[in-house]
Amino acid sequence: MGMAASQARYLGLTARKTNVEYEGQQINQARTALANQSANTFNELLALEVPTAPSTQDYTTVKYSYKDGAITEEIEEMSQLIDDPDGYNYIITHYHYADVYTGVQNKLQNPQVIMGTTGVKNSIPRDSIEENGVGDYTIDGNPVTKFDETDEEQKDAYRKISENYPEFAKLKDDLYTYTAEDGSIHFTTGASLKGDKDADDYYVKSDIPKSIGTAPVRKYDPSDSTQKAAYEQICKDWPASDFANADPEDIYVWEYQGQTRFACLSDLEKTAISGPDQTTPSENQDKLTYYTAQDINTKISQQQKAIVDINEEGRIQSIRYEDSSITYAVNTETETDQNAYEDAMNQYNYDMQVYEKQIADINAKTEKIQEQDRTLELRLRQLDTEQDALQTEMEAVKKVIEKNIESTFKTFE
Repeated sequence: MGMAASQARYLGLTARKTNVEYEGQQINQARTALANQSANTFNELLALEVPTAPSTQDYTTVKYSYKDGAITEEIEEMSQLIDDPDGYNYIITHYHYADVYTGVQNKLQNPQVIMGTTGVKNSIPRDSIEENGVGDYTIDGNPVTKFDETDEEQKDAYRKISENYPEFAKLKDDLYTYTAEDGSIHFTTGASLKGDKDADDYYVKSDIPKSIGTAPVRKYDPSDSTQKAAYEQICKDWPASDFANADPEDIYVWEYQGQTRFACLSDLEKTAISGPDQTTPSENQDKLTYYTAQDINTKISQQQKAIVDINEEGRIQSIRYEDSSITYAVNTETETDQNAYEDAMNQYNYDMQVYEKQIADINAKTEKIQEQDRTLELRLRQLDTEQDALQTEMEAVKKVIEKNIESTFKTFE
């Protein structure tokens, strides 16, 4: 082999060896990165919390109760007294459930409040009526005239009032009218004008609640004992409401599925005008605030000092309260909240599935890292074998070069 060719070969082998060493360094760095990833997945595994199955004991409580006449009282809480001067050793909170007549506030969706006109009967104070001595009268200074059937306004008002007061229609021959300051037409009778008591006064009132949905609305009747009891209870339980502060004359009722519902005029008016399209005012109205009174099953609690006798198992045997001479025998039973336990078990099963999925994901990551590392390790071994071969060949070439140098440049043997 010529010296030049040997030198070129040696340089090529040196470059190849350098490249192999560089590739080996890159592989070692990649394996270091994989080792860090493997450590991170291991830390993830260590951070996982194994779900714990719930125990029925965690959802089981000891329940104490006793009979007080027909009522079953249950003990809700008890705290020990130390050195009570009257000898009581516990403060007991006990309760029972009973039906309590209660005023209830509700909101009615899509109420469809319809307002209209209605005939109203009132009275005219005697001192508002003046007679000029020749049979002509004024009421609050407004002239009184005989009912004129040819006047369309008077005729229309007469018809509407007659719908609400049938007896009014029979008074046609004795009817007189006057126009009030607000422009409304009022009717009275000649007999009332000539009498010495307050005169009858009939007129048409507008913006009166007529119906809610298909249910007709009527005025609250305080002479109805059932309505009155309900009205008073609502006012008691909702003292700050518009309903409680409204005039009883402005309270209206209607029936729905056997239940009497109450609403005040201001709430009915607000709902009636809330429809965005006033061509169909009963559509898309705001919710209507209304009230009912009904028996509500209510928890009634009481807290008292008591002398409590506790047995060897640490359970209550008997109780005598501070305001009674009766000693109550206490019944003890354990109660498991099965629904809560089943909810906890469902949560445990879900958490277990999540945990197993996380374990599977970590194992899959680890397996992938290991597979990548095995591939890199195999390539590193190949490079190591290649480097050994290159080193052997380089030594052989080096010897050839040395012989070439010796044979070419040696002067004396």
